[in-house]
Amino acid sequence: MTSYTSLSNDVPTVPAADLVTSGTLQLVVRCPHCGAQHRHLGLGLRRSPCGRYYVLAHPAAQLSAA
Repeated sequence: MTSYTSLSNDVPTVPAADLVTSGTLQLVVRCPHCGAQHRHLGLGLRRSPCGRYYVLAHPAAQLSAA
């Protein structure tokens, strides 16, 4: 049997910065929980290596939404 847990309502949105590696675009964020920088491959809901969830947003998308 599969069990699921729901996310809390306070999932933060964090801005991501582009990191261009050899042939790959990655996103870097400063974790709102532990303060370390984490790398991800895409935007949206992500789980950090320290175990917290947050939503990655590209800074250009935040500017256009304002």
